[in-house]
Amino acid sequence: MRVAQVTLTGYFNYGNMLQKFALHRTLKKFTDSTEVLWIDTPRFFPETTRAHRAQCVLKKDRTDNPNYMEIFNRREAVRQNKFKDFENLYVETRFDFPFLEDIADEYDFFVVGSDQVWNPKWHPSYIFFDFVPREKKISYAASLGAPEIPDEKKEIFRRGISNFNHISVREELSVKIIKDLTGRDALLLLDPVFLLTQEEWLTVAQKPTWFKEKYRNGFVLTYYLRKLPPPEVKTLAAELGLPVINLLDPENFNHFSVGPAEFIWLFAHAALIFTNSFHGAAFSILFKRPFINRELENDKFGVYMGNRLTSLLELFGLGDRQSTGEKVFTAKEALTIDFTRAEKILAVERAKSFKFLSKALLPGGDAK
Repeated sequence: MRVAQVTLTGYFNYGNMLQKFALHRTLKKFTDSTEVLWIDTPRFFPETTRAHRAQCVLKKDRTDNPNYMEIFNRREAVRQNKFKDFENLYVETRFDFPFLEDIADEYDFFVVGSDQVWNPKWHPSYIFFDFVPREKKISYAASLGAPEIPDEKKEIFRRGISNFNHISVREELSVKIIKDLTGRDALLLLDPVFLLTQEEWLTVAQKPTWFKEKYRNGFVLTYYLRKLPPPEVKTLAAELGLPVINLLDPENFNHFSVGPAEFIWLFAHAALIFTNSFHGAAFSILFKRPFINRELENDKFGVYMGNRLTSLLELFGLGDRQSTGEKVFTAKEALTIDFTRAEKILAVERAKSFKFLSKALLPGGDAK
């Protein structure tokens, strides 16, 4: 059996790369061959995305340095090379197809997901596989990444999603949107990163070469998208007597240039994690590391991310790990977390996800 996997592309987002790797490795457990189709133009440095350019202006004084963008771009080049090396090593990727219609007969199934593949803000035209027969189309934990579908795109999404044989999504809200839009019952499933065990993740983890004596007694890890970490990180770290590693801090070469394998290692070994990211919370849960989901006031990105994170934390019974302006964790509270219930839920949900894939990929499976 030969399967094509399609997801968002790029060499800059940890969550995207690691969910792609996790689904790829999982699909290979069911198939003879699985390839990720890189249908977009193979973007690679020196193109810098808007999201990462935004990192440059988190502090106004950074823009006063005329050489700042040159320094930033060099660091981004190092980081993206690590992403590219990781994909080359672990993910079989295909770039060579001038016309999509030409590959429709080459694969037994086309699996789209996970990540925000169905986000109406940027969904590419190919993501519904219009060139593929319905019986070959499967969505695994696809995310709409938005609270609603704009009116002008509803018919495109209705036709596109309706024509999938097996439909699963990543958030509860996406289940409702698809039901209202198509009348279909989408199954709520785990993000692919949860399909691999801790042991499987650690086989591809790599300790950063710069990880020295300073961090050996523990460290606080932050992973904030489009924002600087909140002020209480320094306060809590000082109380705990631990240094801080700020991923995506463009002013620190070591922390900014972390690759996917190093990302996994740091999450597996952090004493405490602060994040506003879905996959930041996901890896905290996977490795059973104390974490705090801290949304920032007046943060449009936080509002945008909120539905995904809330769905994730509620699923695992960890909604109390959200911090707000009114609720700030003490050092003791930050480190006190019981993952017993989350472990049981993960086992059940992981089995549910594997059952879905078995039914969808094995001959004779019926549409839900």
